[in-house]
Amino acid sequence: MIMRMILPAGALLAAVALWAPQPYASDAHFVVVNDGDLSGDNFATVMKLSGIASNPLLKDVATLDTEVESSGVAFLPSVQIARVGPAICVFVADSTPTVPGQISAFQYPETTLVGNYSDANLPYDQTEAIVVAGGELYSASEGYVTSWAIGPGCTLSLQQTYMVATGDNICGMGVTPNGETLVLSEGIGAQCCVESLSIGANGTLTERSDTFVYAEFPNALDITADSRYAIFSGVPYCEPNCNALVMVIAINPDGSLGEEIDFGNGSLGSDLGFADIRLSPDGRFLYATGGDGTGEQVVTLNFSENPVNLSYGCSTTLRPTSHRFAAAGLATLGTTGAGNGLYVAESSDVSGVGLLFVDETTGCPREAPASPFRFSDPNAAPESLAAWPLRPF
Repeated sequence: MIMRMILPAGALLAAVALWAPQPYASDAHFVVVNDGDLSGDNFATVMKLSGIASNPLLKDVATLDTEVESSGVAFLPSVQIARVGPAICVFVADSTPTVPGQISAFQYPETTLVGNYSDANLPYDQTEAIVVAGGELYSASEGYVTSWAIGPGCTLSLQQTYMVATGDNICGMGVTPNGETLVLSEGIGAQCCVESLSIGANGTLTERSDTFVYAEFPNALDITADSRYAIFSGVPYCEPNCNALVMVIAINPDGSLGEEIDFGNGSLGSDLGFADIRLSPDGRFLYATGGDGTGEQVVTLNFSENPVNLSYGCSTTLRPTSHRFAAAGLATLGTTGAGNGLYVAESSDVSGVGLLFVDETTGCPREAPASPFRFSDPNAAPESLAAWPLRPF
């Protein structure tokens, strides 16, 4: 079912202030998209929010050239924004055929490349996901996690290469907001695994626990603000009829994984698996991208921790960028409440970014009038994006 909500007056007034035209400055609202360009060098695109509340716009303001060849699209998340001292840093994962674990670093709003960094200890050629936490960057490749220290000017220095016990395709990664635990979702053949590692001094990683879960393949994960629960989407074991599946797994104080609670069986809708998930800043809603066979959707799920519960809220079908179209990564626009809005990475033969309003009371999404905002590059294949200002957790 598709619900299209009208913003209440209070939310509209707040949006007017948020979307008022702003000068080009480091504190403006912008989004960075890892394009996964397949025509040569991999690029990231910076799009800045402008316009007015009734007609918000996203405009290309910078192209970040990694200067390395791309061989495909990395998993989620593959682009990160971080404030390190006075600098705003942008890090882009590059799935390159020639250099193991490639990461490109930029300093915003400058567009010049700070440097390309790779882990020579890795036997594989793909960086699958990256995440930033507490002055450290963690990158995942097949079966490995590398920790990097972020230095002045957004430089990176290698700290540790860690081989995880069960890792194969690492499809999602997150760090608890308290900075103590790194959580991975992994696809291992026809099974899905969730794994946790404790984070020590200087980004040192130590295996804590792993558990197999009721899913054929994981897609994405997020972690609650209190660091108590990892939430991730998965493709359930089903043929031919599938239902959306979301799993919530407790994170114990020592970083080990606890009880798994599954939500699905049709209660969250029919889907082949949510591509990405993202909690609202206040933790009341879990947003998800996915398709039900009738079109790509953004779905709002109601979330609570006491007791842990997920329920279907509402959804909207996105306007396609073209006839071949898939929605993947998403991020909240605002840093409080329900998030005020959502950015959605949309991949097709004419790719772009979707922009949605979010009702502060219900969390229900509604696409902005001019959305989606298309890229001119026909070879862009965006799967992941990151937004500034950052969500508080």
